[in-house]
Amino acid sequence: VLAELGVPAERTAVMGDDLTDLPLMRASGLAIAPADAVDEVRQAADVVTERGGGAGCVRELIELILKAVGDWPAVTARYDDETL
Repeated sequence: VLAELGVPAERTAVMGDDLTDLPLMRASGLAIAPADAVDEVRQAADVVTERGGGAGCVRELIELILKAVGDWPAVTARYDDETL
């Protein structure tokens, strides 16, 4: 898929929780593991979320990325009192 889109692997973020995810995580630019991932995956991750799989780890990751790129204020502005 990356080759078809012309996106280098190092410009991707990958979240994984088990051993089979390690090769893709290692090839990515940002490797993320949920809190309940196996030890080897958590150790290989650049970021380990506070929440586990099925408990909000993806939402936590999305917020982290949006804050890192400076888009979080635009997202939260949609929910200001004035816009409701």
